[in-house]
Amino acid sequence: MISRRLSPSSKRHLIAASVGASAGALVAAALPHAAGQPGLIIASAVLCAAMAAITLEDSLRFRVPDPWVYGALLSGMVWTVAVRLRSGEGILVAGGAALVAVAVCGGAFLAVRELFFRLRGIDGLGLGDVKLAAAGGAWLGWEAFPVAVLVAAAGAFAFVGTQALRGKASRAEGWKAGKHIAFGAFLAPAIWGTWLVLQGVAEG
Repeated sequence: MISRRLSPSSKRHLIAASVGASAGALVAAALPHAAGQPGLIIASAVLCAAMAAITLEDSLRFRVPDPWVYGALLSGMVWTVAVRLRSGEGILVAGGAALVAVAVCGGAFLAVRELFFRLRGIDGLGLGDVKLAAAGGAWLGWEAFPVAVLVAAAGAFAFVGTQALRGKASRAEGWKAGKHIAFGAFLAPAIWGTWLVLQGVAEG
């Protein structure tokens, strides 16, 4: 009965999130230090679920779904505050650090969006990408978030290059300079991957 009430996009999101949650939990459980740390496995499952839903929707419709990106933002802040509290920081310091990371990362993407619009007259980044950057900051902190951006940019360039080469080889139209690319579909998995690597480094 519930599934009948869901829109096709919502069903896609749930399927992608379910697959992502399973993958996130399995990969985190395989980390050498994961034994006895259910919180790490749950956090990986939550983050990967949200990033999987975002990746699918953005790749299909060039849209970052608000419920999943807001969920990632809130859960990321909870994770970061919890980690900082365990390290001995006070609640105000931990919460403040999480808010600063969200503001810096989201603000940086917003600044790029506004600058690009003023220079070119078109939106180079969607507001969904700005929100995704804020969520990435919540999980990674402003120090590590640029790593995820670099990984996402490398993936996007590789994708565009591959499409251009395929078009050239098949004598098709290929990749036009003004064609849109779903950057969120590259940034979302990069956020989860970077976060996972950081967990391994922190406990290694």
